[in-house]
Amino acid sequence: MSDSTRVPDRVREIVAEALARPADEVRLGSILMADLGAESLDFLDIVFKLEHEFRIQITRGEMERAARGEMSDEEFAPAGVVSEKGLARLRELMPEATARIQPGLRPGQILSLFSVQTFVNLVRAKLGTAPADAA
Repeated sequence: MSDSTRVPDRVREIVAEALARPADEVRLGSILMADLGAESLDFLDIVFKLEHEFRIQITRGEMERAARGEMSDEEFAPAGVVSEKGLARLRELMPEATARIQPGLRPGQILSLFSVQTFVNLVRAKLGTAPADAA
């Protein structure tokens, strides 16, 4: 099995296992919280399993920094609401969530945007195997 199919399949399996769901219920487009009932603690379990499986490290601070990019906290989310520039940055990072990235989003709601595909993209970026169009 090539890396291009191994990563998505393995991420799906890990998410299914972490959420005690049958693997056939977990699709790349499944939104972890809305579709699969994930809670914030489940994200820690998923990240731990992904780190172990792929021998990578994913820190919470790193995920937040990736979302913010070069923007300061105030630039990214003035008054606790993600700015238009911040929303644009999130759409770049999470193209699979573009339709759900709307004005009024608060930083604490970013996890609710995560789909299985988001984790596939994150793992591929860590492994240096991101598809050219996702760079």
